[in-house]
Amino acid sequence: MAGTEYYLYRVKFIKPAQMPLLSPNLSPSQIFLEAINEKPELMLSSGSEWHLGNVDFFDELTGSFAIGRTTKTTLEKFDKESGNFIDKLDDSSPYTTVVFDCRIGLLGIAKKSKLAPDAETVARRIRGLFEKSETVINTGAEVKVNFIPDPQGFIQKIRGAYAIKSFKATFTGPNPVDADELFQKPLSVYAQQIGAQTGALEVKGEALNEEVVESVAKSTAATANTASARIIPEEGKKVIPIKMKGDAVSVVVNLDASYRDVLERIQEEYSRVRG
Repeated sequence: MAGTEYYLYRVKFIKPAQMPLLSPNLSPSQIFLEAINEKPELMLSSGSEWHLGNVDFFDELTGSFAIGRTTKTTLEKFDKESGNFIDKLDDSSPYTTVVFDCRIGLLGIAKKSKLAPDAETVARRIRGLFEKSETVINTGAEVKVNFIPDPQGFIQKIRGAYAIKSFKATFTGPNPVDADELFQKPLSVYAQQIGAQTGALEVKGEALNEEVVESVAKSTAATANTASARIIPEEGKKVIPIKMKGDAVSVVVNLDASYRDVLERIQEEYSRVRG
């Protein structure tokens, strides 16, 4: 049976250390919810207009919405009254579906080539739409929408290494509620307090702790950040660099699956990445 492919993304609403005067004190989840309910619109210089609509909640913090664009297009039609073929200017509005979990800012973006060549393009438009919402503007939150990479290949190399000589990971300001207590969470607070949008920390040693590196790598992937390391793959070999890279984690779901079922699959795949 044919299916629809959904790509996993993480949306973050990063509040500044110094909140704007009289701005509402909302959590990232509340910002997410209110921004969705506003159904913002985004006009591009190309003339196309992007919309967020069809919001459907499964419970207080999960649900689905549609995102699409409207452009003027010429349709070739047959006019029965005149007996002629004519060109008629009309609106074209392709769209796709996004399932979400506001608790952790998790998105599952359905692939639809008629709308965009890839999920990354849709993710950029989601970010642009959220940035247009009054809630985001009033709270001064910075919006990030990044894909969740699959860390398995990176972790396998870490596990098989003779020695891990260095490990480096990026971080952003506070948002992900399930960031690890050792690395992502404290450094995200540091980024906020110092006024940084992003940051990176590298540690070096003769042989770094494999379990800690693996744990932080999983958390880094789950929070849509990046990681790299320098390892000795085998005894007597030279040090080589490795990176956690690749496309967004994705799942294929049957066409007849409900959006609630889709979200469940997305959450399961996220849990696998998070470990």
